[in-house]
Amino acid sequence: MFGKEPAVILGALSEVVKAIIPTLIIFGFIHWTDVQVAQIMLLVGVVVGALNIVLTRSQVTSTPQVDALIKTAVAQPSGTPVEKVKDIQAAKDEGANQ
Repeated sequence: MFGKEPAVILGALSEVVKAIIPTLIIFGFIHWTDVQVAQIMLLVGVVVGALNIVLTRSQVTSTPQVDALIKTAVAQPSGTPVEKVKDIQAAKDEGANQ
């Protein structure tokens, strides 16, 4: 699931952490000042946001790559498996890079 929905998982994780910190303070497990709590919450938001950007971007395919794959698929006979289309496009890409 993480490979398909990193933004959702990181967003949910961020919200859980943001809820745990005040809970620990309310029940007296940690004793931070208001400024320290604000800083930790800011840090959690920034770290999770940065991870979200990096991991989400790694799951994105560029428009030119998708366009090339679609053109390759359209040129194939009807019913050609997706994996075969990907292999054909990969071979074309490799030939263009040489």
